[in-house]
Parts: sequence; structure tokens; C-alpha cells
Amino acid sequence: MKEIKKLVASDLDATIVNRENQISDNNKQLIQKFMQETNNAFTIVTGRNYFIAFQHARNLNVTLPIITTNGVSVIDPNTNEYIAKHHFSKVEAHALMDRLYENNVLFHLLNDFEVYLVKEHPSSHFLLNKDIDYMELTDNLFNQYATFDDLYHDVKENAQNFCGFYIYCDDHLHKEYVVKLLEDFDLEILEFGYDNRITLEVYRKGAGKDWGLNALAQYLNLNDDDLHLFGDEFNDYPMFKKYNNCYAVGNAIEGIKKLAKEVILPFDQDAVGLKIQELVADFK
Repeated sequence: MKEIKKLVASDLDATIVNRENQISDNNKQLIQKFMQETNNAFTIVTGRNYFIAFQHARNLNVTLPIITTNGVSVIDPNTNEYIAKHHFSKVEAHALMDRLYENNVLFHLLNDFEVYLVKEHPSSHFLLNKDIDYMELTDNLFNQYATFDDLYHDVKENAQNFCGFYIYCDDHLHKEYVVKLLEDFDLEILEFGYDNRITLEVYRKGAGKDWGLNALAQYLNLNDDDLHLFGDEFNDYPMFKKYNNCYAVGNAIEGIKKLAKEVILPFDQDAVGLKIQELVADFK
């Protein structure tokens, strides 16, 4: 791999990827033009797990490691192997699972190369029916169970990786109960609203896109100011707070815009592709 002097890392959803899970042809061409002129100095930093993000890395011909699962995984798309990871240890994961199981709080385990789901749960239908060309990285990508009891026991016996747990709450009272239940664990908890329910994504303490970017920068021997980052949502806060060269797309939330070095066009106007054309000279 040739030396990388600077790096662009972009979020996916609502930054370069639309609601139909597509990158516009023009944006794709602009990003690839930038890569051709900068020794492929472009990568992805996303909340998605690897199996659901890899297709975009492949379609863009990204060769550098990509950052997935809200920053806890840095994976080489050429080999599908970890460069760095900030996952729960087996001991940490089992203690967390025991607490949830003993209090009848359903969870799913979503890793980069395999997921563990209760088959009839609404969130499973959403994931399994989602219009996404999943990269079949393993024969056991989707592990589905008839009951939560089956899932819990099989995960404890067989799972070897523990990227993050998803907990589904019916309302804010349920969410507060779960957060209280886990307060004596060292965790990072992100809250999302999917399908009229609250989803808590639970990661190891210190998790965030900033962790993944720091690990990748060390791997590439880059400084903080060598990174140029693009995002739009609250899970981009860690990287926008840490790094100076952050650009908010025009549709970003206000807090991200306030932290940004510059607010650019909305994502559906090929904002990232256009902006990085302006940066090419600084990468040579």
C-alpha cells in the first residue's frame, strides 16, 4: 500500500447514501475521481455493521480499512480482517447478557460478520426484509431463534465476538428502566427511533467514531489534522468534537452544523463528492 498523506472519511446514511440505500451516480463518480487523484485516500466511517456497509465500500472501490459499527470496528475490505476493534470481551458480554436475561429484557447481538435475532421480533423483520444487498461474508450471517431463551443460551455457548447489543424499548418508561438496569456497567449507549420504537445500541465504554478514526490514523501514521470528515447525525458528535476538519452536510442536525468547520450542500446535491474536489490539491 502506498503512503497516505491525508484522508477523507465519510459517513454513509444521509451523508452520501439516500433512503433507497443508493449513492447517486454523480456523487460516486466524483468520489472515485478524488480517489484516483489522491492514491485512494477515501474511506467510510459509519454506524452500520460491516456486513451492511461493505457493499458501498465495494461499489466505490475503497481499498483502505473502513470504520463500522459506530467506530468499534476497523476492517480491511480487501481481506475482511480486523485492523483494530473495541468490542466487549466475552466476560463483559456475558455479564451484560445475564443482567438483561434475568430481567426479561430482550436483546439482539449484531456483529460485523454475524447477527443473532429472535425471528418473529419486528426489528428482525425490518432487518431481514430491508432492501439491501447484504454481502455474504459467512454462511452463518443470520442466526435466527424461535425464542429469546434460545437466543440467549446459544449466544452464550457459541458467540465469539461481541460488537454491540441492540435493546428494543416500547416507550420512554421502558427505556429508563433499561438504562437504570445497566447503570453499574461501563457502557456507551446510543438511542435511535426505528419503526415507532426506541432502539438502544449498547457498546463498550469509549466506543465512538472517534475511537475508530484514531485507530485508523495510527495504522496509517496520520495526525488528527490529516483527517477530513463528513457527517450529519448525533452519532457523528464524537468525531466532530475531536477533529478540526469536519464538514456537515446541509441536512445535518444543528448541533453537528455548529461544530463543523464548514456546512456544505445537502447530501442529495452530491455535497461530499463536490467538496472533496476542492480538497484534492491539499492531498498531493
